This record gives sequence, C-alpha cells and structure tokens, in this order.
Amino acid sequence: MRGAEDYLSQIKRLEEDGHRCTATVLAQTLGVSLPSASEMLKRLGKEGYLQRGTDGTISLTAEGRPLAHKTLRRHRLVERLLTDILGMPWYEAHQEAHRIEHAISSRVEEHLFQSLRFPEYCPHGHPICPFDRRTLRKLDSVQVGEEFGIAQISEIKEELLAYFDQIGIRPGSIVKLLERGPHEGPLTLATDAGTISLGMEVAAYIQVCKVEEADWISRRSNEPL
Repeated sequence: MRGAEDYLSQIKRLEEDGHRCTATVLAQTLGVSLPSASEMLKRLGKEGYLQRGTDGTISLTAEGRPLAHKTLRRHRLVERLLTDILGMPWYEAHQEAHRIEHAISSRVEEHLFQSLRFPEYCPHGHPICPFDRRTLRKLDSVQVGEEFGIAQISEIKEELLAYFDQIGIRPGSIVKLLERGPHEGPLTLATDAGTISLGMEVAAYIQVCKVEEADWISRRSNEPL
C-alpha cells in the first residue's frame, strides 16, 4: 500500500491542478486498487488529515495540508536538482524525483533549497513555497487572440509531458490562442514550435497565467521568500 504521505501529496497535487479528488481518482492516479485507497483514506480521515464531502469529494484539513506541502516541497526541490544541476529534461523529472524524495532528510532539504538559490516553482510550474503569487486559470478559459503564459502542467498524466514539450507547451513559455473549435472543439495555439491543435481533454491538464508572471517559474532569489 502506498504511504500516507503519497496520498496527502496527491490530494494537494490534484487540488492545485484544479481536478476533483475522489477515492476513485486517487486509486487511478496512484496505481492502487479502490479498496486499498478507501482503507487508507478512512485511516487518514480518522487521524484528522482529510475530510470527505457528501458528494465524495476529498479535501485536506488544516492538519493535513502542511504535511502534504512538506512532501511536495521535497519532491519539487529534487526535481529542480535533477533539471537545473544534472540537466535532466523537465518532462522526465517527476518519476525520478518520486524515487528519491523519501530519502531526503529535512537538513538536506534545506541545504538543497539554499544551493538552488531558493526557487519558487518546480520544473512543471507548481509552487515550492506554500503560496502562489500568480493568477491562475484553466487553459480553456482563454479568449481567442489572447496571449498568455503557461503557468503549470499537471504530472497526473505523466505520459503527456514529453508530448507537451515537443509541441512547445512548457512551463514559462508564451502562447497565443488563435482559434477555438465549435462544440468543445480543439484549441488552435501559436507556440514556439509552430501552430498546434490541442483537444479540450488534454488542455484540462494545463493552467495559464499572465504573460508577465510566466518568467517567475525560473526565478531565483538570494533570499528565501
């Protein structure tokens, strides 16, 4: 069975990406059986880390959120180590970081944060600090003719990451919506790879921000935020 930290961090990851979290969704994204997921969720609920709505939606409590953030912060710092120092492509870092994150102590984590010069965001564009200063919205909310930045890309569908990179959809890149197909049709976008079409189902894994906020993803500071 996956550990409690994996469940809590996955709930927060789904929340950040704007996806509804249920026991079924967690089981699917974590690669476990529904009975196993339900058992762990029941335990975490009794311990006060999460709560379930009447519609089955799962959310973190005030006790569960800091623990979820701690796990995600460690994971995202390892991702930055892999991409910024070791030169690994951003779309390959997620799985490798998951193998390493639990072996990182709190002391090593803080030294890593300092050595990387206090990065604000992971290579996929998710916040490393507890807050996000950007104004985020779903890609499908963009108006035709609007230019925007790619803020963050969900790792939930990891198999899509290399595809996004290939077509010029990367965290921090500037993109323009050229056309919106009728009846939930595809979005036609101008990226640095050319003109591409993206279906709504795939677009759901992308959040965008203002153009001026896009370069915050690669920002470094001499002091922690």
